[in-house]
Amino acid sequence: MTEEVLSAAGADASLEAPAKRARVADNTNGGEELLTPEHIFRNLRLRRIVRENHNDTVAQIALMFYRPDDDGLQGHGTVREADDNSNLLVSTGHMQANVFDNENCGDHLDIMSHFQLDDEGSNMLKTCCWIRVPGDALFAVAGEDKMVHLISLAWTREIRVLRGHTGTIVDLQPHPTDTRLLLSVSNDKTVRIWSVLNGTCLCIYNYGATAARFHPNGKAIFTGSSTGEVRQWSVPDFDYQNNEPILFTADNSTRIVTGKGGMGSAIDCLRFANKNLLVKSMAGRIDYWDLDTKALIRSFIVRSHGVSVSRFDVSYDDKYICVGNSRGEIYIFNIDNGKTIRRLAHKRSVRPVTCTIFSRDCRSVVYSSEAGFIWRYDYVDDETLAEWERPDESASNDDISE
Repeated sequence: MTEEVLSAAGADASLEAPAKRARVADNTNGGEELLTPEHIFRNLRLRRIVRENHNDTVAQIALMFYRPDDDGLQGHGTVREADDNSNLLVSTGHMQANVFDNENCGDHLDIMSHFQLDDEGSNMLKTCCWIRVPGDALFAVAGEDKMVHLISLAWTREIRVLRGHTGTIVDLQPHPTDTRLLLSVSNDKTVRIWSVLNGTCLCIYNYGATAARFHPNGKAIFTGSSTGEVRQWSVPDFDYQNNEPILFTADNSTRIVTGKGGMGSAIDCLRFANKNLLVKSMAGRIDYWDLDTKALIRSFIVRSHGVSVSRFDVSYDDKYICVGNSRGEIYIFNIDNGKTIRRLAHKRSVRPVTCTIFSRDCRSVVYSSEAGFIWRYDYVDDETLAEWERPDESASNDDISE
């Protein structure tokens, strides 16, 4: 179902050998390399390109991280607990959902499962997310068919369909603490919270949102709109036996974060870091808001041409942002000081980036784009980089560092 464009070994040295000007100073202690995040980001090199067979836009990708309270970082090759599925990556594009193993096959990004939801290919998928359930790897996908499809990787089939939206579904978010709950955003001008257990709609927010996110404590949601406005809404305590959803209108929103007019263009992604809110517009600006003072801490500007949906990610430690632009480039920012840590660019990557994510240990950055492409940058140690830079290597400088 996928085409491997770049091999895992051998060809990498010739395609991705960095130039001498991109070398990182060797940082060692007693012969052991000290891997600071900045060092890791500077040593990222393109190691894998996958092209899905539909050749359409890969709308979103998502990694299944471990428990929310897990404060240990397990890297590639680390022995995992039985229910740790953080190596799994799901993608949605065309009417396909593909699941990849992002870690256990060395340099490979190997497909594990493939799901085709519409044989006629008339309804495109727009969004996906993982849902944490005991004994299974469950994910949700949705799009133009106006339904949320819950798919079990353990059973390799669709186990439930959530019906109720009357427009294209553009965003899905799992609840951060209650695995029974799922959030959906639709073009029908509603945001809904669902029970994953029985498929019932528990709550309807009557508001025209373009993206949404649960607060980390799960007691509120934040929505972004096509005008750049951000609102905060409460999440009620649900009676799972009640068959009628709780209804909210715009008058029930508790706070407008960015004010009237907001960011000036449609919001396509919201994330949290350090208990503050990050809001991205389709024009390429990310605003970092202090929710206690309602003050704008800083903005991050992604150089881009035109307006497009491009979801961004926050690192596991809440210190960094990775985000793509319409030119196929990836930017990594330091959240605390606003500095650009790295710009990732490759001569083959010229299409708009639709979604960018960190691996949990930040040693990989994965992103999706148009024409069915998924790209992965991996950390390469200094010794290997030095070998690639030897004069007898006939390598070109395809990787660009800032």
